[in-house]
Amino acid sequence: MNNSNFNQTGGYPLTTERLQELVTGYKIFNAFGSIAGNYTIISGCELVGNTVKDGFIFIDGELLEFKSAVVTPTSTVVIVETQIIRQFENITIQKPVYTYRHATFGTAEISWLWSSFIRPFETKLIQNTFNSFTTLVNNLEKQVNDLQNKLSPIEQKLSTIAEGAEVNVQSDWSVTDILSPAYIKNKIDLSSPFLRKSVFNIGNVGSSGNVNDTKMTVSFPSVGTSNYMVLGALRGRSAFWNDDNDVFWTYGNEQSTSFEIFLREIVANTQDLKFYYVLIPL
Repeated sequence: MNNSNFNQTGGYPLTTERLQELVTGYKIFNAFGSIAGNYTIISGCELVGNTVKDGFIFIDGELLEFKSAVVTPTSTVVIVETQIIRQFENITIQKPVYTYRHATFGTAEISWLWSSFIRPFETKLIQNTFNSFTTLVNNLEKQVNDLQNKLSPIEQKLSTIAEGAEVNVQSDWSVTDILSPAYIKNKIDLSSPFLRKSVFNIGNVGSSGNVNDTKMTVSFPSVGTSNYMVLGALRGRSAFWNDDNDVFWTYGNEQSTSFEIFLREIVANTQDLKFYYVLIPL
């Protein structure tokens, strides 16, 4: 920076030019306010009660002393300029020799809302703030990567869904077309529990006029096993139910191609019965 050397011998040429050099020299300090930015509180200006104390603020490239004043929510900052007048030696008149400028609260044609002024953080904290920001960015990047890893399988799955796919398909058990949206895959075959379903004609039980037992053999193509259970029902003629309902039955001697049914009538009537049965493997 510029420098004045006063400590010399031989009679220093102290003129108004040398003094102006001093004024020019200290004006350079206004540049430091730009580090904080326009409309900033450089130092002081603490709020005590409803009063902003003395300090320094930066306005439009000029570092100004702030004089304490009572503040309100709508207070505006103004610049007050005072001329210092002194008597000159060789004339009888007085002239301004110094201009004192400071800021405070007031009203003027040019003013700035006090609420627009902020206090910057100390520059020595920038590194710590930067380190914290870097850590935050790294953590966010990791979270984004983790989220992307979770979303990728979902995106791949969604990409397999055809455009215009049915949202609410009505499934239908009877549909056999495997290309139909209503087709049900891996249906349970309802006939699978049964080895056989059939009807056997019994006719009359016993001989006419006598109450006795009757054994009959129910034959069929081989079901591949004799380990099964017979579930059945006797069905009579609707017009002769009072004759046909006098019979009960049981079964035995299971073979892979037949079983025996044993019937007994309670009253010696003439029946005309059919035996509806299914074979269930055990």
